[in-house]
Amino acid sequence: MGKRAAANVFVRSGTLLARNVKIIVPGLAIGFVAAVLQYGLEPSPYADFSSDYGWRLLQGAVVLISSILSIAFTTGMADAAWRAGRAAFADGLRAFHREAGHVLMAMLALFAIGFAATALVPFTVGLSLVVYVFFCVYTMAAAVVGERPGIVAVGESARIAFGRPLPTLGVVLAIVVTAFVSSAVASELGDMPFVGPFVAAVAQQIAIAYATLVIVGEYRLLRGL
Repeated sequence: MGKRAAANVFVRSGTLLARNVKIIVPGLAIGFVAAVLQYGLEPSPYADFSSDYGWRLLQGAVVLISSILSIAFTTGMADAAWRAGRAAFADGLRAFHREAGHVLMAMLALFAIGFAATALVPFTVGLSLVVYVFFCVYTMAAAVVGERPGIVAVGESARIAFGRPLPTLGVVLAIVVTAFVSSAVASELGDMPFVGPFVAAVAQQIAIAYATLVIVGEYRLLRGL
């Protein structure tokens, strides 16, 4: 499980994404539906405070549900791609049916820990966020692939990261670079007439799919799956 194995995860993830471009589709579709719903739930400027609060709750529910759907579908399809070389939408649907509760609890745990890490930023010169990302990077893979509930998924991610710091650091750096490149591409192409927002969304989903494949691949490698 040396440098070659870790490097192979990055290369193999790109190959699997090229063979399974459909992995980006659930995120695009869910994101589009969520955006439409959020737009439809936008409070009227004439709404009173109580009705405005209700709309905000509904918008928050849309964000939460769409996030669970997107994470479960993308991670489930990424796992299928690693196991069989091919991913189908049924793999994502199966992961959602089986692990939606685990994803929800893991998201809540990550939110709580992330809030604490953010609060500590002024006192740690940002180091708290670095530690947060490093130790929590495998959480969703543990929740979906490893079928670990909530805080248990966070704990397993932390144990793996602590036991394999160099591969984990490579995963985190790959995600950061991928996010930076996709953000730059989306920024450049997002202003194109008509198709700009769609092209930008596709670029972002490609980055998310690749990052998910890297995380799932490394998680499977380090877990011996």
